[in-house]
Amino acid sequence: MAVISQQGADVITKPDAACTGLTETFDFGQYAAAISNATEGDDVWKLIDSICRKANISGVCCRCFPSDAAAEQTIFFSTTTHFKAELGDALEATPGYLDPFLHASVRTTKPCNWDEICGILEARSPQLHYFRDHIESYGSGVVVPVFGPLFRNGYFCFHSIEPRAVTDMDKMVLHSISQTAYLKLLDLMYKSSDRERTLSGRELEAINMIARGKSNPEVAEAMSVSVNTINTLLKRIFEKLDVSDRVSAVMRAYALGYIA
Repeated sequence: MAVISQQGADVITKPDAACTGLTETFDFGQYAAAISNATEGDDVWKLIDSICRKANISGVCCRCFPSDAAAEQTIFFSTTTHFKAELGDALEATPGYLDPFLHASVRTTKPCNWDEICGILEARSPQLHYFRDHIESYGSGVVVPVFGPLFRNGYFCFHSIEPRAVTDMDKMVLHSISQTAYLKLLDLMYKSSDRERTLSGRELEAINMIARGKSNPEVAEAMSVSVNTINTLLKRIFEKLDVSDRVSAVMRAYALGYIA
C-alpha cells in the first residue's frame, strides 16, 4: 500500500476548520489545473491531501482494478497520510470480488455515502456481508466511482467527513476532483510503463491472428513455430495487457490500436 506523506500538502490553500461546504472552500478550476499540470503522482496526492485538510475530510484512498469487478489484481492502492490506517489495511487486503466499494461503484455513476451501500448492493450479496463484517465499523464516508481508459476503473473513498452532512453539491465537487486526479494518475503511471507494455513484433502477429479467429495450433502453423511457443507468447501478451483470457486480450489490443 502506498501512503502519501502530508509534507508539502499546502500546495494551494491552508486548512480551515470553520468550512461549511466544499463549494465554499476552494476553487475547483484552480485545483483541476494544478492536478493536470502535475508531473509526479506524489504531486497529485499532495493536492488531494490539501483538499482534505481544507474540507475537514480525514483522508482518501484510491483503488484501481485492471478491468472488472471480479478481478483480484490491483493496479494500485494509495492513501493520504491521515486516512484511517486500519481501514486502509482492510480495503487493501480485500479481493476485488468482495470489495463492497468497488461493486457499488460499478453499479452507479454517482458518489454514494457509506450508508447507501446497503441499498445499492444486493441484499444477499457476499460484498454486502463483507461490508457489514469488515468495513462498516470504521465510520463513514463517501465512495466516488472513477473511470479510466482500457477498462481500468476504480473508486476514491473519502473517509470521515465531519462535522456536517455531505450535500449533493459537495458530492459533485468530490466526483469532479476524483475523476480529474484519477485520469492524471493513470496517465503518469502509463507513461512510466509504456515500454514494458509494448507488444513485440511476434506478439503483434499472434494477437492479430487470434483476433481473426485462429486457434493456437493454427497460429503456430502460420508462424512456423510450436504450439508451446504460441502458448508462451500468449502468456506474455496477457501479462502486458493485464488480462487473463483470449477475448479480453483481443478487446484490449483493439483499444490500444495493436490490431489492424
